[in-house]
Amino acid sequence: MILIRGIDLMSKNFTEEDIPLLKQKLRECCAKSWKTKGYKLTSVDSLTNEVGISTEFFYRLYKTKEELFLEVLSMIQNQLKEQWHSMLQTNSGIEGFKKAMNWLFEEYVKHPTLYNFNNLDYYLFLKKLPKEKIESLRENDINFFDEVLERSNLEVKISKEKAYGIFSTLLYTAA
Repeated sequence: MILIRGIDLMSKNFTEEDIPLLKQKLRECCAKSWKTKGYKLTSVDSLTNEVGISTEFFYRLYKTKEELFLEVLSMIQNQLKEQWHSMLQTNSGIEGFKKAMNWLFEEYVKHPTLYNFNNLDYYLFLKKLPKEKIESLRENDINFFDEVLERSNLEVKISKEKAYGIFSTLLYTAA
């Protein structure tokens, strides 16, 4: 029997209160697997086995594998933002920006399967998403960039679009 916080995950009798915990456990397992194996090699079967639920139950929680991956991507982006903002609180201005960029580069290098958006694995993930989800991801990146500039008290001397392109290219190169 597998117990997580007192819930028997092998039983079929989950309550509504169990659902958020199961989804959180799936997100954590998915993030870990995505970081080490990539999107393609992270299977629903391996995730459900690790969490201790059936594949059928997984599809009651998520319509598709990609729906889970989108939640994980959002979770990871929020964690990156929180860490970035934390660094800016201790180091403001250009020095804080430099420190945060160095940390972000190191994070991208440590987990290329998660952050390298220019590889076949990530392309396969994007290919399965609706266009509006892809556009939403792009908008989130741009909004984060604007937020970074604002919180760093930095102004760009070129257009924001060009600065964002350079920023993105640097991160993609690191990945």
